[in-house]
Amino acid sequence: MASTAKIRLRPNKIGFGFIALSIAMLLAAINYGNNLVFFISFLLLALMGNSAWQTRRHLKSCQIQLLNPPARFDGEIGMLPVQIESSINNPSILARAGEAEPLTLNLSAGRTELVELALRPMPRGRYAAPDVILSTRYPIGLWTAETRWVSLPHWQWIYPKPVGEAPLPTNLLPAHAEDPDVSLQSGDDQFDHLRAYVSGDALSRIAFKHYARSGQMVTQHWQSSEAIHDEIILDYSQLSGSTEMRLQQLTRWILSLAADHRSFTLKLPGIADRQGADSTHVTHCLEALTLFSPAHNPRHPS
Repeated sequence: MASTAKIRLRPNKIGFGFIALSIAMLLAAINYGNNLVFFISFLLLALMGNSAWQTRRHLKSCQIQLLNPPARFDGEIGMLPVQIESSINNPSILARAGEAEPLTLNLSAGRTELVELALRPMPRGRYAAPDVILSTRYPIGLWTAETRWVSLPHWQWIYPKPVGEAPLPTNLLPAHAEDPDVSLQSGDDQFDHLRAYVSGDALSRIAFKHYARSGQMVTQHWQSSEAIHDEIILDYSQLSGSTEMRLQQLTRWILSLAADHRSFTLKLPGIADRQGADSTHVTHCLEALTLFSPAHNPRHPS
């Protein structure tokens, strides 16, 4: 549950006008001794006071829980998921993230609503999620009650934009494996060597007969004049262009490889190499690209 500040209650423009009218009528009643105007003046002031209590009560009935916003790419609009629950029927609650446009909610008593608040586009980087502000003018619009829910420690990750036209780099190995235990007999025209299984290798490449004999999980590699290794090396230093262009190209390659469940190694200057193929590896690589700064690596100009 996010921490919340105290509720701020203030009259809005209509409320100020209502107060001014009530005071003017009260002064007129005092001046002319008109009991009916006295009654109306006190009735309006009582309505103003009761409205303030009702407005604060409806906002105080709301409880929210902030969730981590999904990662997005540079220039994209984001969404901050929020769970909101009200202990009473609340037909007019306004919710917004930071300075974005508010979303009007109609809440039912005891029912939790999952809503997505818009987040403005931002450049690459990691940012604290904006605070969530709830407000209401219910029931008659004379007062505005507002409270702010602090979103820390939630973060919004803005990955580099996945663009670039460069083809994937390829890593070439000798056509035949050097280990005789995993090499095929000559004349086999389907594949020429086996390699130890790496998480993310296609199931169609697993050598199940070999696994049944030896208990070792290996994958098949088809015969060619030069066998292409499954693992791809994505090296920042081998790319040309500005820092952002390089990071964008690496992002596009990573997403392409992730879609094919292929293993790859990411090389960034000043950062330990990252190797793998699962979704956690992909996420860590995208986060590394997001936080990368050439200022910490003077030998690699931007």
